[in-house]
Amino acid sequence: MWLHAAIGILLLAVFIALKTGQLRKQEGIQEKSIRMFLLVAAAGNALGLFMTVRKEMDPQKEYSMLVREESGMHEEELAVISEGEKPATVRIQVPGKEKSVSAESDNNTDDFLISEKAKREREIGDEVALYNREKSDPDYYYLPDELSGKACTWTRPKDKSGILLAGLFLAGGLVVMILSGRESQKKELMRHEQMLLDYPPIIMKFTLLIQAGMSVRRTFQKIASDYQAEAGKPDGERRKKMPVRHAYEEIVIVCNELDSGVSEAEAYRHFGERCGQIKYRTFSTLLVQNLQKGSRSLADILERESEAAWEERKRKARISGETASTKLLFPMILMLLVVMAVIMVPAFAAFWG
Repeated sequence: MWLHAAIGILLLAVFIALKTGQLRKQEGIQEKSIRMFLLVAAAGNALGLFMTVRKEMDPQKEYSMLVREESGMHEEELAVISEGEKPATVRIQVPGKEKSVSAESDNNTDDFLISEKAKREREIGDEVALYNREKSDPDYYYLPDELSGKACTWTRPKDKSGILLAGLFLAGGLVVMILSGRESQKKELMRHEQMLLDYPPIIMKFTLLIQAGMSVRRTFQKIASDYQAEAGKPDGERRKKMPVRHAYEEIVIVCNELDSGVSEAEAYRHFGERCGQIKYRTFSTLLVQNLQKGSRSLADILERESEAAWEERKRKARISGETASTKLLFPMILMLLVVMAVIMVPAFAAFWG
């Protein structure tokens, strides 16, 4: 029972830490993953607690004899409680019906001595064997009422399936949390890479539209409308094969904020914060400064930013190409080994033949 209480206290501490924001501050820990862990672990602990309470409420049956089976010797696990002694779990080997009493007596040491158990369990086994040697009953295997002169009772060991179930659910919750966290990190990494790839074309479009005489607000609306027209049908439903472009989705959110009454400076600042990358933060800062100071050289600044973004993209493309060639090195070595085997095996076979 105390194990269930300990697990419950642990889960409660994790839940409180999650609510107070302590866990969200840790890098690599996702709130959704922790919630899934808490849900799975709490469900398993509750189910295990129910099973444990149900088993403990059932009265324990006391045993005084065990039935010999016709199939032969079998083993029974029993808990023996003696006065002044700690409860002990003993495995009793019960001979089958076909075994004669004389043979049982002759092989007493081999049949009833359990070498892996402690000294106390060995003594119990010896006393049980001696007690049944006196009974000489071919159908039943009796359990003595006294051990070493002390009264004792024989019961089944406590069922630990509830604790085992709670432990399995706790481990399962940890596995679910780890897998979910890795999946979230993978999605976040893919989003990060995709937004970096979309940054140069977005800046280029923005620069061209600004140079054409559009305002910053109208430029955002134009880019968002072009993306929605390309990604969706007239009724607004997204095409199934059209992937989500996160940077353009953030631009759509900017337009929605502007339409809902949010100031341009706040909308642009929110755009940089949601993207969470230095390039987009720099871009949003340029837009905010343009609104506050009224810079006339915004088009020139964006043009330089666009050129720098394209150069950065080319550099990353070269790095990706070098990485891909490195990854292909191992398959090329395997192909070389196969070609060498195809050439050398017939040659060796002809030479030795």
